[in-house]
Amino acid sequence: MFNIKFTPETFFMLPFAIGLDLIGILLVLCGLDDLGVTDVIGIAFINTWLILRGKQVIHKQGKKGSINDAKKFFTGKTSKFFGAPLLELVPYLGCLPFWTISVIFNLQEE
Repeated sequence: MFNIKFTPETFFMLPFAIGLDLIGILLVLCGLDDLGVTDVIGIAFINTWLILRGKQVIHKQGKKGSINDAKKFFTGKTSKFFGAPLLELVPYLGCLPFWTISVIFNLQEE
């Protein structure tokens, strides 16, 4: 399903994103709030990684559907920097795994 090659950035960024999302989910399940701390950490590290990575994603015109639209949203030229951070900043919507989805879609090989 996901065509992800095992590289050093996969080794470091994917567990980091999963950890951030798990912390957010656990805090919401316990009835607590992180007051944006995990969001700031995610924006600082994951967006910096996306900027330093700097790969241009070429979108194929073949498939249509919600998965392809989500991939375009998380990997687009400018939306990859604003998509996940803006969704994470929305209260209670931020407990969904947007950091992990963003990292997975940006690590996929075309």
